[in-house]
This record gives sequence, C-alpha cells and structure tokens, in this order.
Amino acid sequence: MKPPPPYLRARSPEQKEERRRHLLDTAKSLLLEIPDVHALGINELARKAGMTKSNVYRYFESSEAVLLDVLVEEFMAWQGELVQALNRGGKRKGTIEHIAGAFSSTFVARPLLCRLTSIFPSILERNVSFERMVQFKHGLLAVRQETAMAFHVSVPSISAATFDRFIHLALPLLIGLWPLAVQGEVAAAVIAREELAPLRYRFQEDLEEGMSMLLRSLAVSQGGSPRRRAPVQPARRAAPRGP
Repeated sequence: MKPPPPYLRARSPEQKEERRRHLLDTAKSLLLEIPDVHALGINELARKAGMTKSNVYRYFESSEAVLLDVLVEEFMAWQGELVQALNRGGKRKGTIEHIAGAFSSTFVARPLLCRLTSIFPSILERNVSFERMVQFKHGLLAVRQETAMAFHVSVPSISAATFDRFIHLALPLLIGLWPLAVQGEVAAAVIAREELAPLRYRFQEDLEEGMSMLLRSLAVSQGGSPRRRAPVQPARRAAPRGP
C-alpha cells in the first residue's frame, strides 16, 4: 500500500475523509496478514499508515472502533455479492435452498467478514462510545433491512418481514458456528480423530443446512411458499349451500 504524503493536519471534510479512508484500507491490509484480529492495535495501525498514534485517535477512538467500521464495509460488500448470487441459480432460483446456498457461499467467501462477525458482540462492542455504537447499529440495521428486501424480491411469496426475522435469528448461528468450525491447531488435531467425527462442524455446509431449516420453518409459519413460481394462493371460501 502506498504511504500517504508527509502528515499535514486535515482541515476540510474531504481531507478528513481521505485520512479516514486511508486508515481503514491500511487496517484491512493488516488484517489479511495477521491470523488474529485482536492483534490489530493503534500503534501498529499508525506505523503502517505513516501517521502518529495521536493522529489516528483523531479519527478512531479505539482499535475496536476501527474494526467495527471494517465490519460494516465488509457487510456492505457482501450484500452486493449476495444480490448477484441471488440473480443466478438456474433451476434452484426462487427457492429456499437457493436463498440458503447464496447466503452461505457468499459469506464464506469473505473470511474477514466471518472472523469479525464471530467476535463483534463479545469483543468489538466493548470499547467504543455510545455515539459510535449508535452509528454501528444503524449501519447494521440498514444492511439487514436491505438484505431482507433482496431476499423478498427473489422469493416474493415470503414477506420482507419474514426475511428480516430470518436474518435476526440467523445471526447467532453465524456468530457461533465460525469458531466451532475454524478451531485452533490443538483442537483441530483432536477433532480429527475418527471417534470424534460427530463433533466436527463444517462452516459452509452446516450454515447452509441451518439456514434452510430456519427459513423453511418461518415460511411455513407465515403461510409462504418456498418457490417463487408457485406462490401460495389464499384459500377460497366455499359458497354457502342452500338449505
């Protein structure tokens, strides 16, 4: 990554956004190099970005705040890739299986998103201000609502509200499944033993299966159909019979 020019105080909104953008791009570059996201600190970020630590604090109050911004950007990028995947699918297009497959395949294709999602409620939300948390939650809500609408466009027989509920319930599965499937060296070696095979988790396969089961249950509860081409029609009330 090309270092910025010698530091000068950013005064205009454009200059400040340019500095913030440079810090986020630098953070993403570092996160691709280090195995543990917890290792990203303000000192290392400042050194890599060619800025002083005090200057970094003008834009981000903590390393957790940096990671939250990276997470929101990762979610937004994933959302665009998800929409593209929903527009494909062949014979499965417009089905619950296609929704679950598109969700899981595009999510697992972004390992940084997986890593940050798995720790954001337990780690990333612990050292940021109330104002920054409000911004993050609003960004998260916007991504969730837009994703629910994209699902609804793909399968109109299931309401956007049902898809929003689906994403709400799917998030804990995303958070918990990643550390179970991507374990440390010792745990991975132990779980590789044949007798412990039932304890293994496969992130993409288990995520797709779990989301398919969850969405099918929600679709049935709302009376929706899993296929776009065959939506459930309201039952017609029988004409009253004569005496």
